[in-house]
Amino acid sequence: MEQVEQDLHTSALETIGRRIIAGDYPAGSPLDLDALGRDVQAGRSVIREALRVLGAMGLIKAWPKRGTFVEPRIRWDWLDPSVLRWYCEIHQDFGFFDSIAEMREIFEPGVVRLAVRRRTEAQLAGLRRCLDQMSASDVASDDFVEADVNFHRLILESADNEFLLQYGSATEVGLRAQHVALLAHDRLASADRDAAESLARHRALFEAILHRSPEEAEMSMRRVLEQARDDLWRARHSSNAKSVVRAAPARRGRSG
Repeated sequence: MEQVEQDLHTSALETIGRRIIAGDYPAGSPLDLDALGRDVQAGRSVIREALRVLGAMGLIKAWPKRGTFVEPRIRWDWLDPSVLRWYCEIHQDFGFFDSIAEMREIFEPGVVRLAVRRRTEAQLAGLRRCLDQMSASDVASDDFVEADVNFHRLILESADNEFLLQYGSATEVGLRAQHVALLAHDRLASADRDAAESLARHRALFEAILHRSPEEAEMSMRRVLEQARDDLWRARHSSNAKSVVRAAPARRGRSG
């Protein structure tokens, strides 16, 4: 019974959250408990709990004696993994991917300098396993994506700073979404070449961490991020690229 209730809550949360992100419930619109219950086929207690979680994500706000209203996107918690995941899955927004790339370019070079000093032998072994998995996997496969995500997550964990982990969830979701977007926009034609280049840059980053060289590690991380930014630029400007939800100035660079 408890599992059934949990499943109902998860379903209600996903459905309402996605509809807000998609714009089905625009900013400022009121949310009625009974109407939502009918829409998602759930009871008031399930809807209440879902709204409580959505409120913590900044998607909605409950006002005493006024009701519950959808918040404008500027107030959404963009570091929340669910908010990021919903947005990336619903919108093919290269402007948004650019924003994630900018955050990573500011954030990850500093993180890797800490990781060089604080990494453990176990974490180093984990990074080596990620490289082996990337080398053995097709670039379009889930295994390659998981290895890439885990590589960057291990670097973040190696920095040994709890505050930085909050930003890591945004990096992880963004990296997954970026892989999906690139494969969806005719990037498979040069996938083998790009995978080889990506692997070479990740290996250079690993070597810098192995030899505890913070300057080399920072430079190598910037080169990894530069390639990913370049992939985004090419995907965005490919002849098969779909329309962009939110336009942003085209900037040539790379990311990771």
